[in-house]
Amino acid sequence: MALDMRLVVVDAVYDELTSDTSYPKDKDVKAFIDGHQPPFVIENTDIGSEARAKRKAGGRPKKNAGELAIVDFMTSDDGMSKYVATGEPVAILFEDAGVRVFNKPPNLHLLSTVGMLRGLERVGIIDSADKIIHEMTHPSKPDRRPANARALTDLPNGVDEPAAIGSSWVPGNR
Repeated sequence: MALDMRLVVVDAVYDELTSDTSYPKDKDVKAFIDGHQPPFVIENTDIGSEARAKRKAGGRPKKNAGELAIVDFMTSDDGMSKYVATGEPVAILFEDAGVRVFNKPPNLHLLSTVGMLRGLERVGIIDSADKIIHEMTHPSKPDRRPANARALTDLPNGVDEPAAIGSSWVPGNR
């Protein structure tokens, strides 16, 4: 079984996830996303372009550039609207439990990291969501440090908020 949909990552979030290739997690995430295009699609935003220009000039982008780029993508005429206009389901993967999209367009699903892992386990793509969550919250691999531990605010079940209108997609449906 495979995920049969595009996975959109906005540029500023991609840069936050992959900016330090001397750090094993950044290097692994970059190799995975770069090696799987498609289904991954990196979408450019004005916020992401500004952050890249600041980095190139030796400066630091805004601390919340990723969140701002997501808002930019969701509200611009050439962002989210081009995906929901196709009538296909669209899932936004997020990690901040406080994320909520007001006036959600048709076919838009909100899915947290833990919610995604629980769904992948339900449909048999991964063996154990709990095992992955434990490794994320208690890193034990030789190249990881306790400081690498993730604080997941959506435990224990995650967030899996279906589209209010349109799509009835769930992991595993085609």
